[in-house]
Amino acid sequence: MTSIIESNQEMPKTLEVDKADGSEAAADTEEAKKKGFFSNYPITAILIFVVVGIGIGVGLSYWEPKNPGNKKILIQWIGLPGDLFIRSEICFVLPLVFVNIMISIVDMMSVGKASSIGWTVIGLYLITTIAAAFFGSMSTLMFMKFYNSEVGGNTTGKEVSSVSLSDTIYNGIFHKIITKNIVNAFADGEFTAVMFFAGVFGAALSPELSRDGSKLMDILREMDKVLTRVIRWIIFLTPFAVLSLIASAIGKQNNLEEMFSNIGLLIASSFLAWGMQVLFIYIGLFALLTKSNPFTYLKHIIPAQLFAFASASSAATIPTSLESVYSTGKVSKLIGRFVIPFGATVNMDGGAVYFVCACIWLAVLNGEEVTFASFLLLIIIATMGSIGTAPVPSASLVLIITAYNSVFGGSGQPNGFAYIFAIDWFMDRCRTVTNVTGDCIVTGIVAHRYPADETETATDEGDNKLSESSEEEVIDL
Repeated sequence: MTSIIESNQEMPKTLEVDKADGSEAAADTEEAKKKGFFSNYPITAILIFVVVGIGIGVGLSYWEPKNPGNKKILIQWIGLPGDLFIRSEICFVLPLVFVNIMISIVDMMSVGKASSIGWTVIGLYLITTIAAAFFGSMSTLMFMKFYNSEVGGNTTGKEVSSVSLSDTIYNGIFHKIITKNIVNAFADGEFTAVMFFAGVFGAALSPELSRDGSKLMDILREMDKVLTRVIRWIIFLTPFAVLSLIASAIGKQNNLEEMFSNIGLLIASSFLAWGMQVLFIYIGLFALLTKSNPFTYLKHIIPAQLFAFASASSAATIPTSLESVYSTGKVSKLIGRFVIPFGATVNMDGGAVYFVCACIWLAVLNGEEVTFASFLLLIIIATMGSIGTAPVPSASLVLIITAYNSVFGGSGQPNGFAYIFAIDWFMDRCRTVTNVTGDCIVTGIVAHRYPADETETATDEGDNKLSESSEEEVIDL
């Protein structure tokens, strides 16, 4: 009798919860309607502004006023919104990457202590990311001689410079990794030094978190959310920035055919590197470690790849990725909940490829000297930077600028970056497809090496802790 009374007392609470959920759903639907065209149809908005920007730029390129200075001034003001957009992103993305790297290092070290699965996942993600940066370098070397330079009207291809290996490694790598003053590194946008400092700080922070009363990780996660929110406000203005940058970049050109053919080589180089990453690393590694047909597994993750292309966000693709790997019948929920959210945070193979390709393309365009140390340093930056890449659209664009300036000693926005910005709405989606494919492949490998019945007890504490923290952090972003 008592149990019946208690259950009856709980019924109104259940009804209230149902009503609350219904009202929240209705409120979310109403809020989505109020967001407007730019929030509900971001891809369409960007495409429209891309077309308008190209039209304005082509018109400006053929315009020959009596006073050439008038054209220069007009293009300068047209490009102002885009320039302010890039400056504001740089201002907030660098500290966001600093925070993200510390959080990722702490999470990875925590997982490593929990079980051997953590180290397996970390090792696999590091292997795929380093390989991605390497393939980006190989592909760039193949296409590099076809790139054109805009310095002094020179349109001849560039070759890798022949310099002393010892000097370039000594001056071009170690001095840029370890800074004398971290404050100056932030102020000067020395991306490599900031990432190295964040990695060391995160490793030193991990043991302190075992002590009771430690609040630093909570503060870091709050900072991550706040910085990401600001960046999302900035990114809301992406269509206007795209129009501004495209129109000003094309308007300055006198030879449009040469300009478009040059950016086409960057796209071809990136696609070749992504193809090698998928073929040799994802498919090859899966076949080698699982002794099974990778294509049988890959056909199940096509929905996740399509959603990744549509959303351009590894974070938003987490639910679809989980459904896809579960549908293979080879991945348990224990492994899926652990590896997929973690990969969406730290595994950015598509970006690791593109960092190298884009930076070398910009260097050739600007007449910079490209050395062996340039490639080696870019591989390091691509590996570390992809781990710290903020899971928001266009974050990689700012990393390209900071990586380029760190390696080649520039400052501000390099010449030709507007071309990269113009095609990023498409390239960003290709990077995300690569990232999600890597997440699903690694999940399948881990599931094969650690069957659910063997890992149920060993990883219960570790994977629950990481999956909860990673899912909350990534989905909120």
